[in-house]
Amino acid sequence: MLEIQPQNSPFTFMQGGGQTGQLIRSLAWENSPLGKPETWPQTLQMLVSIVLGSKQAMFIAWGIDKTMIYNDAYADILGRKHPASMGQPLFEVWREAREELAPIVDSVYSGSSVHMDDITLTMYRHGYPEETHFAFSYTPVRDEQGQVAGFFCPCVETTAQVLAERRHREETERQLRLFDQAPGFIAVLKGPEHVFEFANATHERLFGSRDFIGKTIREAYPDIADEQFFEWMDTVFKTGERLVATHVPFRLHGENIGVSTERYLNFIYEPIKDDAGNVTGTFVEGYDVTEQHQAEQALKASELQFKALVQAMPNGVWSATPEGTVRWASDWLVTYCGAESSAELARNWLDWVHAEDRPAVEALWAGCTQSEIVYETKMRFRRFDGEYRWHVVRAVPVHGIEDEVFQWIGTTTDIHEQQKAAEELQQLNTRLERRVANRTAQYDRVWRNSRDLLAVTGPDGVFHSVNPAWKDILGYDQAELEGKSLYGFVWHEDIEKTREAIQRAASSDHLTSFEHRYRHRDGTPRWISWHSSAERNACYFYGRHITAEKEQQQALLQVEDQLRQAQKMEAVGQLTGGIAHDFNNLLGGIIASLGLLKKHLSYGRTDKLERYTDIAQESAQRAAALTHRLLAFSRRQPLAPKPVDVLKLIYEIELLLRRSVGPSCVLRIEPEQDLWLTLCDSHQLENAILNLTINARDAMHEGGELLIELENCFNIPDVAPGEYVRIGLTDNGTGMSAEVMKRAIEPFFTTKPMGQGTGLGLSMVYGFARQSEGRLKISSVEGKGTTVDLYLPRYQGHIQEDTTEPVLNPQNTITRETVLLVEDDPAIRELVPEVLEDMGYFTLIASDGHEGLDILKNRPGIDLLVTDIGLPGLNGRDLAAKALEMYPLLKVLFITGYDQSVTLQKSLNRPGVELMTKPFTITDLASKISSMTEGK
Repeated sequence: MLEIQPQNSPFTFMQGGGQTGQLIRSLAWENSPLGKPETWPQTLQMLVSIVLGSKQAMFIAWGIDKTMIYNDAYADILGRKHPASMGQPLFEVWREAREELAPIVDSVYSGSSVHMDDITLTMYRHGYPEETHFAFSYTPVRDEQGQVAGFFCPCVETTAQVLAERRHREETERQLRLFDQAPGFIAVLKGPEHVFEFANATHERLFGSRDFIGKTIREAYPDIADEQFFEWMDTVFKTGERLVATHVPFRLHGENIGVSTERYLNFIYEPIKDDAGNVTGTFVEGYDVTEQHQAEQALKASELQFKALVQAMPNGVWSATPEGTVRWASDWLVTYCGAESSAELARNWLDWVHAEDRPAVEALWAGCTQSEIVYETKMRFRRFDGEYRWHVVRAVPVHGIEDEVFQWIGTTTDIHEQQKAAEELQQLNTRLERRVANRTAQYDRVWRNSRDLLAVTGPDGVFHSVNPAWKDILGYDQAELEGKSLYGFVWHEDIEKTREAIQRAASSDHLTSFEHRYRHRDGTPRWISWHSSAERNACYFYGRHITAEKEQQQALLQVEDQLRQAQKMEAVGQLTGGIAHDFNNLLGGIIASLGLLKKHLSYGRTDKLERYTDIAQESAQRAAALTHRLLAFSRRQPLAPKPVDVLKLIYEIELLLRRSVGPSCVLRIEPEQDLWLTLCDSHQLENAILNLTINARDAMHEGGELLIELENCFNIPDVAPGEYVRIGLTDNGTGMSAEVMKRAIEPFFTTKPMGQGTGLGLSMVYGFARQSEGRLKISSVEGKGTTVDLYLPRYQGHIQEDTTEPVLNPQNTITRETVLLVEDDPAIRELVPEVLEDMGYFTLIASDGHEGLDILKNRPGIDLLVTDIGLPGLNGRDLAAKALEMYPLLKVLFITGYDQSVTLQKSLNRPGVELMTKPFTITDLASKISSMTEGK
């Protein structure tokens, strides 16, 4: 290793070169194989001057050891190998690539120049293996005797370009595979001649195997009947405008076929454009809709036949929408009523119903359209001459393919004479009999036509009767259920819950409700929402099928979680600039303190060592706190309400807020004395305040002031009565118009430019407030600023403080237990064993997971495994899992720079396994190890 000299080199050929030039001038070259710079050959001096003066990555390998001298651009390629690589042998610097580079170097030293446009090397320049690609040339350089003394290499790293091209090829192949599996036909044609570059399997199945690739469309389809397809494609290529066509007839004529083969297509011609906007080809996608076209034509013919039949009938016929709005009446009915047109009769049909009959007719019609049961009734209808005559009116719902009602068809028949005769007979029956008969018929119809599950059981759960809906919903006939116990059909996990619900229903006079799963005939579960009641020795159940609602609720929860996480990550992204500034300041304090500490130690001075140590430690602790705060913002979690001191929380994140608003804006915090506690999720509250702060900053383009007010309040207008903590953020920015305020909390609505905001900020804050039983209010004046008030409910209790005292000074009273430390960071590998040895432990050390696993296999009796999680090769989690398989009682301490909640997997959440996050103090580490080994 070359020492660094404090003086600068006087040689002009070493001038310039930025940081590497300064490094070259400071090295003690007399200790290297090259010797003092003044003895260097003129050729080497000239090459050094060229390398230091170049912006391109270059290096020189000189002498038998191939000592390296390089410039700033090449230092970037070296990564973490720089600056230790300056003046070192080539194969010491790139030892991992020796096998690939040695033949090339040998060829150069034999006098041959080597140029390569691409070479693939695996390098460890950032502490881990990575694939790299380079274009370079090795030029041999001869000394005064004509012998090759070294070589000169300018190079360009092409790793990003090569990997990007590879990803592009893979993505193109993946897209073509997807196209090939598409249900519709797809083709890609190139140039104005429309040459086939791709056609998927559906295209060949539909149009036959014609060896499309490489042919023009006219060559591939010489037998097409309609030239319009070619003309359309020519137009798309010339104009660059998309063409969409539906139900277009497509005909092909065979050589010996007298009639054409006709199909109907829906398709799109989409122009393919290059980066300059020029059309280079055409993308074709479409579907064969022949069967749909034929079905629609058949339907039109059927409708024409139906209308002809209706007009010939001596009865009135009418139709209505699924919601019950009459939209058409037959000519016979229009003439019978004396209406001016079908539209008038459909629009005002209740005007022809007798006033006494209208309420019942209207109510029954509304009920039938809602329940989708057959509508049938009698009413008095006004004829063209003004006489009201009795009619029987009947309507049935017409169901579509998906069993939904798409219209109602009804008839009306004049039964006035029959009704008069029937009235005479009905007078012979008593009113009670009529009521009983009508009610029985209604109940029976409801029982039979109900789309919900109805059942009657005994207290023992045995079915007495069930309605036909069980067949539609669960697949069981009435005969399969009646007389059987309902517990035989309940999903096995819900049997006890069902038993308790039936017992409650049997012992209560009130309606009880519960949800459970029933086993469908096919063996899958179905969610049913039950309402039950009991009378005498019978239980009555009314069940609604809610499986779809349950699935939608679960899907909604997942989407809400994803949106909440996306907004958190957007907020963290907004902070990166300010956080980088803070970390640079903190690292500056640490580096400066350590530099002064080293300097004073070299002079033997100890008077200020404690001061420098305290400064470095304080800066490191502030950096750790900042890191932990960012991890808390980015983690994924559901809402976990707990008591929150809002004032304390604001001051904890004050640094993040000030970095968010930036130097051009002033942040002012005005809290009320004795601010109440509130009940909410503290992490979500931090995220909400951060999002509102960022919105305020974006509204103050020229700078301004953001005021955060914290106060207690109660009985706020438009907010539910109660006591609240108000968090108000007021800016003097651009404000919002009335139209923008109406849409401010809509998800994905944003006034920011494309790519600068998701539009989720205010909607997520609004959702958080509602879930926390609070309220979000926005007031704004365009051009003057905006105030956003977040009201959260008051918490009446108090926060429980953590009184656990850490072990500050673990005593060296333990026996010589064995600790295995597995860590890839050399500083930790050097410092931690000193702490363990001072505490009385015997320490084994490994630099990666594979080395640690070898020690575990060959050295039984290890008491504690201390391992980093992010190890190269075999990571710490997999190492611990293998170790616990071999030694189930082994204790494990993970140390990591990541957040605990997203790193430690569930399988390792067990007694004897714990985790510490970096950075930590030596005292904290010693306390943790002592606490883990005390109970052994």
